[in-house]
Amino acid sequence: MNLGFFFYQFLTSILGFFSYFFLKYRVFTGKEDRFRYIEKLGVPTIKTYYNVIWFHVASLGEIKSLSSILKHYQKNKKIKILITTVTLSSYEYFKKNLKNRNTFHQFAPLDVPFHISKFLKKWKPSVAIFIESEIWPNMIFQTSKNCKLLLLNCRISKKTFERWKYFKKSFKKIMQKFDYILPQSNEVAKFLDYFELKNKKIIGNIKFTNNKKNNPNILKITCSKNSWAAMSIHFDEIDDIIDVHLKTKKEHENLTTFLIPRHLDKINKIIIKIKIKNLDYQIVSESTKIKNFDGIVIVDRFGIADDIFNKVKIVFMGGSLINHGGQNPIEPLKYGCKIITGKNISNFNEIYNELINKKLAKISNTSDSLAHELKNFFRREKLINNFKKNKIYNKFSKNIFNRTIKFLDNYIIK
Repeated sequence: MNLGFFFYQFLTSILGFFSYFFLKYRVFTGKEDRFRYIEKLGVPTIKTYYNVIWFHVASLGEIKSLSSILKHYQKNKKIKILITTVTLSSYEYFKKNLKNRNTFHQFAPLDVPFHISKFLKKWKPSVAIFIESEIWPNMIFQTSKNCKLLLLNCRISKKTFERWKYFKKSFKKIMQKFDYILPQSNEVAKFLDYFELKNKKIIGNIKFTNNKKNNPNILKITCSKNSWAAMSIHFDEIDDIIDVHLKTKKEHENLTTFLIPRHLDKINKIIIKIKIKNLDYQIVSESTKIKNFDGIVIVDRFGIADDIFNKVKIVFMGGSLINHGGQNPIEPLKYGCKIITGKNISNFNEIYNELINKKLAKISNTSDSLAHELKNFFRREKLINNFKKNKIYNKFSKNIFNRTIKFLDNYIIK
């Protein structure tokens, strides 16, 4: 046994004895479900079944990307599906979108040997499919001894790659426990090549496969043609977005800017910045009717951005003007929106490369260049063919979905 893994296993076993108190504290702070936290100790709170197809995701983004694939297999009533997640938000998404007679949810056990052992004995999965970057050594080693194990949509960031390079042998040993690794991009495949891993196959990024539009119909929007959205904007980018609004407004009056902050706890500070510039603003929690509003609409509620994407035709993705790595542009793409981003997109390089090649996205890294893009867009709006953009994206998405299902069928359909 690898010495590093032995030490990790020993350490997590010792810490595992304090798991109960750790989870109780998280319940107290509102970070765990107070009725179901024991599931993270490997103890089910629902009836268990043998030979389930086990999908393991970490958080909300992963379960959303997997949604269309899960719904495909839910049509087969002979298949029993277990979904494990880590976060409360991912569980809420499951309840609203994926709960089904033959689909069960449990919070994933902590990466402690005896918790994982209890979990596996209860569920006895026939195949386990981990999503993206869920690389927990104990869980991987123990699961691989019990059933087939796949890593779907494997994601390794450049920072993570640089860290694992110092533990090349350990990382290789862990990843070899997967029967197959399906990297989400060519870049990730190259990282895996460095570790001399042969058990890999590129079929595409499953984040592109979830095309379902989710209009909550909460916002009643009547916009002028001069409207755009700034999505997932970090606080350090707020000044730039306000600046873009002011510069664009010089040429296009009656301009509506939908500002969707990344962190809602900064709303009051954002309002102060807007007031300093003497701009009109509206907060959606105070009024859900936006009618030709000339100013900045502050979206201070989660889960309603789709209403905006359904009305605007151009969206700027935040986290890209600062050194954060960008944000996932797939949600607005479903509505045929053109995507603009800053240059700091390391978290989604391959996605943006695909979109830029298909002329569905563009990089603008300063408030001047972003304002210039918006002005040009509004001038030639009548020439923009959103239907064509939708058609290109949908075809691209369908191809990845079909390849993924074809591969997974080898393990799921018997």
